[in-house]
Amino acid sequence: MTAVCVTIGILAAAGLAYLLLIRRQHLSICRQLRFIREEESRKRLEVNIEGFGEKKMADEINATLDDVREQKLAMHEREKLIADAYANLSHDIRTPLTSLDGYVQLLRTAPDEETKERYTAIIEERIRTLKDLLEDLFTFTKLKNEAYELELEQISLRSIVSETVLSYYDVWKAAGIEPEIEIADEAFMTEGNETAVKRILQNITKNAMVHGHESLKISLKREDEKTALLVIANRVEHPEEIEIGRVFEQFYTADRFHRQSSSGLGLAIAKELTERMGGTIGATLSGDTFAIEIRLPA
Repeated sequence: MTAVCVTIGILAAAGLAYLLLIRRQHLSICRQLRFIREEESRKRLEVNIEGFGEKKMADEINATLDDVREQKLAMHEREKLIADAYANLSHDIRTPLTSLDGYVQLLRTAPDEETKERYTAIIEERIRTLKDLLEDLFTFTKLKNEAYELELEQISLRSIVSETVLSYYDVWKAAGIEPEIEIADEAFMTEGNETAVKRILQNITKNAMVHGHESLKISLKREDEKTALLVIANRVEHPEEIEIGRVFEQFYTADRFHRQSSSGLGLAIAKELTERMGGTIGATLSGDTFAIEIRLPA
């Protein structure tokens, strides 16, 4: 009987000691979590005993902390991108605004109708520039919002490319450019967004008009059984100034002389829209020929 009582006493003491260890471990976990929260530390939660699943619990908490840190970092990066967009475009908007104000004053004192018409044309051009800058900022901000979803439906790439090319014909003609157009006689049906495809084409052709040199070639053909390939190529005057690996970065412009007429977001927006439609976009530079290649499922 005495031996049984001694055994029970030993077991009770051991159980109490173990419970104290568990309690100490729980208090340690609480202290570590408080430190991580208050100091915004990247420290990982540590446990000294297994207990009733403490190690597994610590692993789950650490995994959750890692997810929260990654989400927080991604949020900060998006906020920085948007802040940079506002800062860069605010600077760029000042130039056409200042110029616009000056030409409005000149228009008021213009001596004849011919001068008035010239000033009016310049003012209209500055307004278009401002509109394009603001539209780029709006689209870029929208695409950087993870909650934004691009609505997809069955569309014909051939129809959209043909229509967009036709809409730019007068602009190219006025600039003295006779584009080479090669569009295969196939619908190229894809799960996409008509407005997005038009915006991609507009951004790339505008980039070619601003930074290109006298030539433009647009082709749409089938690359393989599942892929349509759209290529827009143009000559550039200073190929040595182009960093081909950076052309899709936001705010990158190889030609500093055209910075005020370009937001530096056009190709970045084209990339975002292409990828949201399940496609890929890339750039090549061969001699003085710069080309954008877009591949979409078809």
